[in-house]
Amino acid sequence: MKRFAFPILLFLLAALPAFTQEDAAQALKKAKRSLGAYNLDPGANAAKLQEAWDGIGIALADVSIQSDPEAWITKGQICIEAANKDMAALMINPAAKPAYPGAAIQGLEAFKEGLRLSVKKYNRKDALTGIRDLITPLNNYAISSYQANRLDAAHLGFTGVLESHEILVREGEKSPMDDKAYKDAMFSAAATCDLKQNGPRCAVYLEKLREASYPNVYIYDLLYNAYIESDKVKAVQYLEEGRKRFPEEISLLFTEINHYLREGRLDELVGKLKAAIEKEPDNKSLYLTLGNVYDNLFQKSSEAKDATKSEEYFQSALDYYGKALEKDPEYMDATYSIGALYYNRAASYTQEMNKLADDYSKPGIAKYNAMKEQVDKEFEKALPYFQQAERMDPNDLNTLVALKEIYARKNQLNVSNEFKARLEKVQAGQKNDSSYFAK
Repeated sequence: MKRFAFPILLFLLAALPAFTQEDAAQALKKAKRSLGAYNLDPGANAAKLQEAWDGIGIALADVSIQSDPEAWITKGQICIEAANKDMAALMINPAAKPAYPGAAIQGLEAFKEGLRLSVKKYNRKDALTGIRDLITPLNNYAISSYQANRLDAAHLGFTGVLESHEILVREGEKSPMDDKAYKDAMFSAAATCDLKQNGPRCAVYLEKLREASYPNVYIYDLLYNAYIESDKVKAVQYLEEGRKRFPEEISLLFTEINHYLREGRLDELVGKLKAAIEKEPDNKSLYLTLGNVYDNLFQKSSEAKDATKSEEYFQSALDYYGKALEKDPEYMDATYSIGALYYNRAASYTQEMNKLADDYSKPGIAKYNAMKEQVDKEFEKALPYFQQAERMDPNDLNTLVALKEIYARKNQLNVSNEFKARLEKVQAGQKNDSSYFAK
């Protein structure tokens, strides 16, 4: 488990002279008295909490005190109050910085050490009571860390909640958490875990939840992400299991679509995307993605010289890009994609045209001219979409490249050079202030 540094304590230890064993014992007594005074009247004795915090740090710096379970239990009790005070301040002001960073996490470590060292029953009881009382501060710490997008800290808090519950159960004590709360905390711990760095370790929680039929579709998405880098077969198995268990859930369908995209399984993607469109007919990105799939299939079939399939896929791509634009006429990606679709078909025709360039016979020249006419038509069809895309985003590199090339083919070199200059400006990390076609 990750351990927090104690910057305040370390500063004090560095600044103060060495303490004797007697000094440490006195510091422990003072910490207990300060904590007691604070608990009697937190409002009037607010400064006593800091005294207790500082005092227990000085006391536990001594080796002899480190073997005393009461000292660790006292630290845990101080940490509970410190964590609660920081949480109260955070509720008043969400931007407040904690006076006692990671107090709840430190408290759990302290109570665990106190429990480990305890021989007497009352010490064990105090340690276990502290662990029980710490569950709420740990959970609050986890939630507030999550809200602040500090996922590592949130994960640490949620795992602390789980560990506290498990200690209580193991010791035969009653936990304040019921089965549902425990599973919810387990899910939260998994959801805040760094799956890229610790996927298989995080998946332990998820697999337990899966076995318990935890009613949250997201566990399968997390399981997929936990294993996709280390065990692709297992990742896909979990994804498929989740799709069977939650066939109506769109989130898993999207995960499946992204997996197929990553794998390049274009033919299989068509059905998946059409199913997604049925569930979310107003989702413009789904139409764009399906258009992209058909666009890729068009290019593959063109390379394979399959004219029938090539034309079929081209029309399907054009159709779905058009549907994306129907959902949002200002959808820049769809606008650019239609231009690129025509541009790529022109490029494929250009390859055929170039093969005819060496045939100077009358039929050869006729074929060349006919093909050139077709190439020019395709570039002309692409041009207005690139012009519109440039109006929407005058700094899109792909759009600027396409416009530069098309105007060069049209022998409008002044315009082509303008886009060349605009392209170089963007490549240099600068921005075009306005659109050329907005003039």
